[in-house]
Amino acid sequence: MSPPIDSITAAVVGVTDFAPLTDFFRGELGFAVEAEGVVPAAVADRLWGEDAGDVEVRVLAAAGAATGRIHLLKVTGPVAPAAHPHTLDLGLAGLNLYTRDIAASYEHLQAAGHPWISPPQTYEVPVGEQVVEVVEGYCLGPGGVGVVFVEPAGPRPTAAWAADPERRHTELTSVVCHVPDFDAELAFWAALGMPARYDVTFASPGLDAMAGLPPGTRLRLAFLSGRDGGTTRIEMVRADHHEVDRRSVQRPGRGLGHTAWSARTDDLDAAVACALGAGGRLRCPPFTATTPLHGTSRLAMVETPNGLHVELWQRAGLRDR
Repeated sequence: MSPPIDSITAAVVGVTDFAPLTDFFRGELGFAVEAEGVVPAAVADRLWGEDAGDVEVRVLAAAGAATGRIHLLKVTGPVAPAAHPHTLDLGLAGLNLYTRDIAASYEHLQAAGHPWISPPQTYEVPVGEQVVEVVEGYCLGPGGVGVVFVEPAGPRPTAAWAADPERRHTELTSVVCHVPDFDAELAFWAALGMPARYDVTFASPGLDAMAGLPPGTRLRLAFLSGRDGGTTRIEMVRADHHEVDRRSVQRPGRGLGHTAWSARTDDLDAAVACALGAGGRLRCPPFTATTPLHGTSRLAMVETPNGLHVELWQRAGLRDR
């Protein structure tokens, strides 16, 4: 039987104004607006909660990649002001992508008025019996969205670079979260077909500088991905302390910044059953709707054991019931 989840297809981001984030991802990083329109209140209220109302949306994609997208939701009356989550804050955090030249990305975005926590840093992480160097930098993007740029020594294949080898930046390669119950979250995603392919605890001065962590922070880090899914992995972290618990304001359709993930499945009913059996909570039962985000699809919303929102979607006609 195939895994219930194909991949993480998008990060859901709330904004009060499309322009700043659209200009950032389209003008600076080469994304394009793939779709736009309105999710009507009858659908938005059902999927994201009462009083969402009509929600204007935009879909941003890199070189047409089907995963690693950004779904922008225009929020009226947000539950809290936009704020950049710290890596140690509980809840959803940064959006990661590859860059061919991190020094050039840093210089360009700094000059354009987008601050970074620090210049790009090199740090070491254990991989089996080896130690691998990673070069990363954390940019504080518009609207409380943090974007981590990675210059990989040996990049995984990405759809954007396969479509356009000359591109500077890829689609999203990871979506990040900090969870208090690490093992429950691992089990949840494993049940959905996205087990941990890498799970390690380590400390590094370079990581502390890159992410603004207290010196000597020991971080547990895991990457979760499907066997044959798209580019985007879940990057899950856990530290012994946290700054702020942001999960209560990370509500899709009502919150600003990174508020949810969207995940594709070929069998929505099976995916929902697996989610509930692995400690998740059902926020919206499956229903069929037509939206600019997914076309005509069956949709559902679940929470993970750590209270993270995940929109599950299945294209109409695939095992439709």
